[in-house]
Amino acid sequence: MAFFKTNDQVAINYQLQGNPTGQTIIFVEGYSGNEATWCAQISDFIQAGFRVLTYDRRNHGHSQTVPFGMQIARHGMDLAELIAKLNLKKPILIGHSMGAGTIFAYLSLFGCNNIQALVTEDQSPKAISDDNWPFGLFNANWQNFSKKARLIATTKLTRLTINDDIKRALGLAYSSYQPFDFQFNYPLLIDSLVQDWRPEIKNETVRHLFLAGSASPLWSCEHAKSAASLNPLAEDYVFQGAGHIPHLESPKEFNQLVINFIHNNNN
Repeated sequence: MAFFKTNDQVAINYQLQGNPTGQTIIFVEGYSGNEATWCAQISDFIQAGFRVLTYDRRNHGHSQTVPFGMQIARHGMDLAELIAKLNLKKPILIGHSMGAGTIFAYLSLFGCNNIQALVTEDQSPKAISDDNWPFGLFNANWQNFSKKARLIATTKLTRLTINDDIKRALGLAYSSYQPFDFQFNYPLLIDSLVQDWRPEIKNETVRHLFLAGSASPLWSCEHAKSAASLNPLAEDYVFQGAGHIPHLESPKEFNQLVINFIHNNNN
């Protein structure tokens, strides 16, 4: 476990593993998660020769909890500062749910100049439905999205059975964390949900793999195909039967798919 201080003096926990000369992959966890949620990826990606960076976003995991910085743009800035702190050149960014939102926020601030490729998992780039985008959170609209957002805390996110070894690893990790405070962090959730990241997707200049679970309880998996259609460098894939967390529900499929995507586009 290591920490760095952001420019607003928040301690962020991170862990760097694997081949020190390999391509760096940064895994970004979702809302209420932590770096341990990538436990089923680390070994396979290290064995594939990558340098793996996991970290806890502010107010998550072992990182410092503070009553400020409750904006997804601030989380994007934290990611940028971590990349700069470690002097990373052209990392690959992989984000799940709000972790994908963090990546989109980073792109809105800094673009793709120092990024090799992108993978975003089960995150609609626009979380509020309208006549042109029917893939909002629980079909939320501008009138009811705040009420719908509160359902996340009590919604079962997975649909496929998670492997017992993964469950044990997660249980051990979570026992060392303070419980995530959904009420305290609600402003962050709202800020992230009102964003529309489609302009960022249109402006991307690197390959992007959009992933979704066919049985995601949050939104239709069609968001991945529709998002990928916004940029000729993008593609999509749907994990059949999976819910909101395919990287834990179908880890072997996820790992092989993403490693192949990186190898095919690492030029």
